[in-house]
Amino acid sequence: MTSPSVNHEDFENAVRSSLREHWRLFTVQGVLLVILGMIAVALPQLAAIATSAFIGWLLFFSGIFRAVSLIRSTRAPSYWSSLLLAVLTAILGFILAWYPLEGAVTLTMLLTAYFIVHGIATWIFAFSIKGETGRWVLLLLSGLIDFLLAGLVIAKWPSTALWILGLFVGVNMLLTGFALIFAALGPRSA
Repeated sequence: MTSPSVNHEDFENAVRSSLREHWRLFTVQGVLLVILGMIAVALPQLAAIATSAFIGWLLFFSGIFRAVSLIRSTRAPSYWSSLLLAVLTAILGFILAWYPLEGAVTLTMLLTAYFIVHGIATWIFAFSIKGETGRWVLLLLSGLIDFLLAGLVIAKWPSTALWILGLFVGVNMLLTGFALIFAALGPRSA
């Protein structure tokens, strides 16, 4: 069975149409993200703790809902391992939500490990496409930025654990907010 093909041009037209019709909503969402991003950048410790608590509650409720849905499906394949994973997810989420400061430290360690692994994978990909395009150097630069971010966290550990996660979340919110605003206002003025 083949999957239906998606016409790239139709997709782009649908996105443009949506942006034109709902530009106010996209703009409001962008402005709210910019405001939240500025608060997170100004108060990175608070943002790190809030992020940790938020992720904790998401994991907790995800695990609970998964466990409840599995209880009705006792004959499902991998029932016991799925139920165990759901319970462990709920427990981990509860711990993160209940101890958000410690959770922020743990999430910062995981984020640092992610930057290192992502940097390595990006460099491997860059070298694998080196003969195909001259833009492989941009991937090298991206991987280098990952290593620099990880190095920043590691160089000042443990003091970075209490603010870097909040700073990264804040910067991400700022950039996403500005991107939404510019994307919403672009089709409007066209």
